[in-house]
Amino acid sequence: MFKAGKILLIIAGFLLILDAVLMAAGIPNPLFGWPLPCPVALAALGLGILLTMFSAQSCGKK
Repeated sequence: MFKAGKILLIIAGFLLILDAVLMAAGIPNPLFGWPLPCPVALAALGLGILLTMFSAQSCGKK
């Protein structure tokens, strides 16, 4: 679960950097015309944080 959380955080990081570049350049989001920041990036960020938090808590209880 910790690895999945780290992977999601890495993906979210790249997506948020891409969103920041697109916002600075004034280019609309290429994914279905969704708003910037992309909801996919925010969902990946939230899931990554939750998975990392839960796996860290379960490792601490051992």
